Amino acid sequence: MPPDRPVDRDRTSRSGRTSRTARSSRIAVGRINGPWGLRGHVKVTPLTSNPERLQPGSVVLVKGEPRRILDVASPKGYPCVLFDGYDNPGRAETLKGTMIEVDEADLRPLPEHEYYVHDLIGLQVVTTEGRRLGSLEDVIRTGANDVYVVKQRGHKDRLIPAIADVVLEVDLDGGEMRIDPLLGLLDDD
Repeated sequence: MPPDRPVDRDRTSRSGRTSRTARSSRIAVGRINGPWGLRGHVKVTPLTSNPERLQPGSVVLVKGEPRRILDVASPKGYPCVLFDGYDNPGRAETLKGTMIEVDEADLRPLPEHEYYVHDLIGLQVVTTEGRRLGSLEDVIRTGANDVYVVKQRGHKDRLIPAIADVVLEVDLDGGEMRIDPLLGLLDDD
């Protein structure tokens, strides 16, 4: 189930990373770190690898309000975005720490066996033998494959590789992910 987290960071196929804002149908696709330059640009940490999310002309939610992206510069490889209505460094400073979001309804449908990360978060992870390992709480992106962080009270976090040999089934409706752990993966108990 390799991946649109882009691969989209807002999506994954047994891999990716994004976050759902608490109790809303908005998906965070970037975090504003602070102002950059003299025109009102802000430095952004992307939470999506979908290059269309942060392009001039795109409309995203900033502080809950729709804002058109007017310009994107990429000094030293990181995006610096200029939003409509934020045309000077003073206004840009007010955005520091703000999340850039999109409505979940605006996400495109994914091919079979590919998932948005926010849909995976909270799934109960169960082995093929029925052993409950805990809840999928985070996704770590690595160079080769993503790694799912599974938490269970009273246990160390378990790191489950997001590969087809391990992740056998994702049942979003049933709230479960079924895995076949590699030899030694769960020997820490």
